[in-house]
Amino acid sequence: MQFTPQAFTGGNVFIDGIGALGVLKTFEPPKLEYDIIEASASIGKYEKVLPSLKPLSCKITLSDINEMLIAPLSTLIPKVIYIKKNMTSTGISQQDIQIIATMGGVVKIGELPQFEMLKEVEFSFEMAVYSFSYQVNKKPLIMYDIENSIYMVNGIDQFANIRKNIT
Repeated sequence: MQFTPQAFTGGNVFIDGIGALGVLKTFEPPKLEYDIIEASASIGKYEKVLPSLKPLSCKITLSDINEMLIAPLSTLIPKVIYIKKNMTSTGISQQDIQIIATMGGVVKIGELPQFEMLKEVEFSFEMAVYSFSYQVNKKPLIMYDIENSIYMVNGIDQFANIRKNIT
């Protein structure tokens, strides 16, 4: 397998199915951070990584503001945010790769734009993520759904043994 560097070349954001082409400025996907406990051994201490994830959140920055983009600030109904990004690999054989990130959850922080003359508007929000899917070229690499206790990496269910022991 050959690996080549890649660069983002475009992106689009959809909020509850409504596209906002051209306004996605930055997207910070959820960090997959595991719970850790400190354990002792005969020669010292070490960190034991547990199979459970810490709460997920993501941050999205948009370069526009209107009522559709403000809608996620309502916490009454969870929102589904769908982001499509394109990457292009460099090197001898250029290849375009599509990344799709889908998140369901509720906004926990909203940052309205600061007023600066002749500066681009930036509206951002941080979202508590309850479900998350990350696909590369339509192949799911990561699936996370807290309500259904699903966490899969490359198609392997990370919680299968835990669920089997509970039921």
